[in-house]
Parts: sequence; C-alpha cells; structure tokens
Amino acid sequence: MNFLQTRVTSYTVAFALAWLATDIAAEENAQALSFDLPPTAVARPVDLSNRMTPTAQAGESMQIELHLSSMVSGTKLPTIDRWMVQVVPRAASWRVLDYSPRTETGTDYATPIQVKRSDESTRSIGIAADGGYGHLASAHLGADNGDKQSEAIQFDKHAPLHAVSAAGTIERGRGVYYKLRWTSQQILEGEKSFQVAFDVPPGFRAGMLDVVVMAYGKPAKTNPISGVWAEMPLLETSSSSTMLGKAHFTVAVHREGDDAAWSLARQLASAEVRLRQAASGYRADTPIRSLPTLIRHMAAKIDVDSVDIHGDWADRLIAGQADPYIDPVIRKLPTDLRVVALDYNDSRRALLALSEKR
Repeated sequence: MNFLQTRVTSYTVAFALAWLATDIAAEENAQALSFDLPPTAVARPVDLSNRMTPTAQAGESMQIELHLSSMVSGTKLPTIDRWMVQVVPRAASWRVLDYSPRTETGTDYATPIQVKRSDESTRSIGIAADGGYGHLASAHLGADNGDKQSEAIQFDKHAPLHAVSAAGTIERGRGVYYKLRWTSQQILEGEKSFQVAFDVPPGFRAGMLDVVVMAYGKPAKTNPISGVWAEMPLLETSSSSTMLGKAHFTVAVHREGDDAAWSLARQLASAEVRLRQAASGYRADTPIRSLPTLIRHMAAKIDVDSVDIHGDWADRLIAGQADPYIDPVIRKLPTDLRVVALDYNDSRRALLALSEKR
C-alpha cells in the first residue's frame, strides 16, 4: 500500500468515526430531551368580536388551550437555550384572533440600578513671608484663604431587559409561534400552557391542529467512543446553538359540549396510537438498520421500484402529507399494517367531516 492509499484510508476511518460519534451523540441528546402533548383539546366559544374583521363577522371565535410538557433526563444533560413552538390549523379557513402568552421581557436584576455622581471643587490661596536680622530677631507673616464646594446626584436607572418570550402570527395569520428562552426566572422544563383563539366558520364542531416544538442549545460534551479511541476529540461542527430535539404533534379539537365530536376525537387519538405501535413493531421485527440505512437510501435512488418501508411513512400519514391509497410506500406495506393505516385515515376523515355537516 502506497502513501496516498494510506492517507485516504486514514481519512476514511477518521470520517467514519466522527460520523459514528455524531450519530450516537445525537441519539443521546434526543433521549435526554422529550416532549409530550395531549392528543385532544377542547374549543370553547369566546367573545372576540372586537378583534374580528368585517368580512369575518359571520364566523365564530373559539379558544383552544394546549398543555405542552417537556422532560430532561439522562446522566449528561444538554444546555437548553430556547424553545420554538408553532401552532397551525389544518383548515385553511381558520384565522388567529388572539394568543397567549404574548411577547414578554425580563431582567436578572431585582431592583433598579442606582447611579451616584459627585462633583467636588476646592480653591486655596496662601501668602507667607519670613525675615531675619542677624541673630537678634526673626519675623513670620502668613495669610490663607480656602474655598470648597461639593455636589452629589443620585438617581435610579432601568435594568437592562432581554426577551423572555416572543410570540406572533405565521402562515399569513393562520397560525401562531412562540419563542421561549431559558432564564433565571423561566425554566423550560415541566408543563407550559398556550392559548390560541381562532376565527372559525359558523357551525364549527371539530378540527385539527399541527403543533411543532423545537429545542435549541448546546449538546452535552461527551465522547461515546471508549477504548483506544477514547483520547480522540469529537468533531466540533459549530460553537453556536444547535437543535437538540424536535417533535410534531397532531391535536384533534372538538367543540365544548359536543359529545359526538368528542367521541370521534378520542377515536382518532386511539387510531394514532395503534398506527405508531404497529409501525414501531414492524421495524423491530426486521434486521437492524444502523449502517444499511444509507445503503437503502442510495438503492432507492438508483432503483425506482424499490421502496424503503422503514422510512417516515407513518409520520407523513399523521401529518397529512401522504394519501394511503396512492402513496407508493404505504401501498407496499404488509396487509395488516396497511389496514391500520387505512383505519387511521378513515378516523381522521370522519372527524373533519363533522364541520361540513350543518
């Protein structure tokens, strides 16, 4: 083996180890930070007619409250800097009327900052004369005049502020976003509540929301490779914050007091659980797919007839990005698994069809 081949082989091994370390570190960070959101939510009528545009006066105002929970676990915890939460309805006709929490600022100082300034000026004049005549006599003449002026000013200064949370609309007013920062007064762990009021069509009974939450910060500094490679530093990609975790939730919304809508929302939530369990169980019954994942993706690009059934077909179906009747991946699933996917699709269609029945 010549020198060039040796260098190429060394670079290949180093890249493979860095890729493996980055992949393992990402899995550890994903396990250390998890999110949870109930699959159903209640829509309560509110009076927000003063916030509605003249063209939307025929609609209804519905307020939805979401309870998002997070848990940080593990022996080596990442440093969480901020959250990004996005709430967007599936229906194109919904419009945001109000939301909470709003943009808020805070400071690490408990009281205003006190500033003291003092000015002092002094002035003195002195005259002295000494004279002597031989050893018989001596004389001293002196004069001193002094002037001193002092002035002190004290005032309070506002403590510097930083953004604790920020909120606004997205998707041309259809959805809303929230940015939450981890500060000494706000801990991004546990449960956080978000309220959104929508202008919905008259006769509203049910609908769906897509909630995406992302956490940014710095991952825990660990080297997952032991043994002879333990002394090798991990590949540093960037000193800025990176995405530590991401979750996508679908929420079935039903009108308060509508028993039929509540029942269909619960059925959809149960169908989603069955779909995720079936997809996870099918992957668990197949051979391990750590390194062959890249090979399968490459083969799928070359062979148009090959389909990666281990991909994100379940997530795409739940997010409304795949039709189980025409999607090439879902159509090639085993029969029992495809039946579960079709059941979920039917439950979703039944829920969304409620508002169409007037």
